[in-house]
Amino acid sequence: MRRLIPATLLIGGAAGVQARPARRISAPLIGETIVRGQWAKAENRADCAPLGLVSDGRAQGVARAANFSGGWAVAFDLPGMRSAYGFAGTGLLPDDDQPDSVQRERLTKQWPSTRDLRKLPAPAFAGYGLMGAKPYPAANPSGKGLESLAYLRIGGQRCTYNVWSRLSRAHLESLLDNLRILR
Repeated sequence: MRRLIPATLLIGGAAGVQARPARRISAPLIGETIVRGQWAKAENRADCAPLGLVSDGRAQGVARAANFSGGWAVAFDLPGMRSAYGFAGTGLLPDDDQPDSVQRERLTKQWPSTRDLRKLPAPAFAGYGLMGAKPYPAANPSGKGLESLAYLRIGGQRCTYNVWSRLSRAHLESLLDNLRILR
């Protein structure tokens, strides 16, 4: 969760000490420091804004830089599970220039599940399921312990983002709902 830390500055003057409210300082988003460093070196930085998480669904993984050809990525490791979840701005593909309506149709056809993402610049939407664009099995519809993956499009951005979770479908959906573009 993003925290705002109020502060007060004291200024000395001829009439004594006066209190003046200072601007609020907000805490960084989860993964922000690593993403900014990776994004600054990425080939796609002009077309694929960096992201951070308001919440990681209480998974509390340890963030680290991850390799993503032509793009940037941050992965989160848990004890005994490398790359348990994460997100990436992928290298650009020729189809990334297609209009948003074509991108939505592509993801809807490719993935078994879709959702709109209202906390990101519109139109923002994702197609998701198991790795390989497969549906969740009837025996494990929550996807617990399976490799969930989402392809994500954000209004004003040219790349297709990847978001993944090896924890569960609900965790992947939580990540999607908690992503924000970094300013």
